[in-house]
Amino acid sequence: MRSAIWGRGVVVAALSACALALGTTSAFAAAAIPVTTDFGPSVYKKTQTRSGKVGVQDLRAGDSIFADCWDRGDNIDNRGNVWYHTLSERYTATTGQELFVEGWTYGAYIDGNQAFHEGTIPEC
Repeated sequence: MRSAIWGRGVVVAALSACALALGTTSAFAAAAIPVTTDFGPSVYKKTQTRSGKVGVQDLRAGDSIFADCWDRGDNIDNRGNVWYHTLSERYTATTGQELFVEGWTYGAYIDGNQAFHEGTIPEC
């Protein structure tokens, strides 16, 4: 009897650990966010423009980014302080390249902060 209860406890613990692992990995899934503005957004090292760009070309309407979360940073032109943590950039409108350069993009210049307002990506 004792081994049956212990065995059941191990199975429950293993299933719980598996569910926890699955739950945490899905929280970090990246979302494709299309550039829908004509601002020509850049990818920065941090959530402040003074940190400098990461060295990839600016984005255009029709391009997209892959982001996994948002955070607060500079408020540019009174358009809010939402920045997307960007994992890669897809230059569909120009070269068709996808570059895997991590950085931060200003949400208002990407999609007018739409992904933030819709909850597409979580807060970092």
